[in-house]
Amino acid sequence: MQPAAVPTDRNTDIASTVVATMRQLGVLGMPRNYEIFYEALSGSNHELSLAVVSLSNRPTQEDLDGIGRIFFPQHHGPAIVEHAREMVAKELEDIAALLRSERSHIEKYGRLLDETSSGLSNRSLLSQELLQKIAGAMSAATSSTIDHGRQIASTLSEKTAELESVKSKLEEYKRLADTDPLTQLWNRRAFDKEITRIYNSNRGLLF
Repeated sequence: MQPAAVPTDRNTDIASTVVATMRQLGVLGMPRNYEIFYEALSGSNHELSLAVVSLSNRPTQEDLDGIGRIFFPQHHGPAIVEHAREMVAKELEDIAALLRSERSHIEKYGRLLDETSSGLSNRSLLSQELLQKIAGAMSAATSSTIDHGRQIASTLSEKTAELESVKSKLEEYKRLADTDPLTQLWNRRAFDKEITRIYNSNRGLLF
């Protein structure tokens, strides 16, 4: 992406360049899009500028919203929360499927143990060759069960890490939602929450 030519008058150059660039790229004139291009073209955020420059000549709204969620999460709260909810639901569904798989594997192994125990109880039919076959089958089944359990444990560890990542992103969003992007101080939303907390914690006091 190449920004439009910058006017020489600094007082109007950024606004004019932003509008011209957005029109040139066919970007919808929405406030959240304007904010992205304004911050990028003003040079106040180098990483954002690089992200915008890397866009195609006809960026989609999805592309722009993806950038917005990264650099302006305070304006994409519902989308971030919904995305996190979907991720958590998917991870929990995957974990449930893994646990069902492990349960099925263990039940199969249990049935094999029962069948082996029943076979060994009839000593009249036992022979050295049969015992060797039983021992081989049990060894293979035991190894398979152990390997399957290790794979499940490894995958569950990965899923746990992914859930922790979602948690961290939500905590970061919560921090940004309560912070003024310019001063990095608490905003009115955070002030109202704190006042409510203080009020509720002191309801029993007499003034």
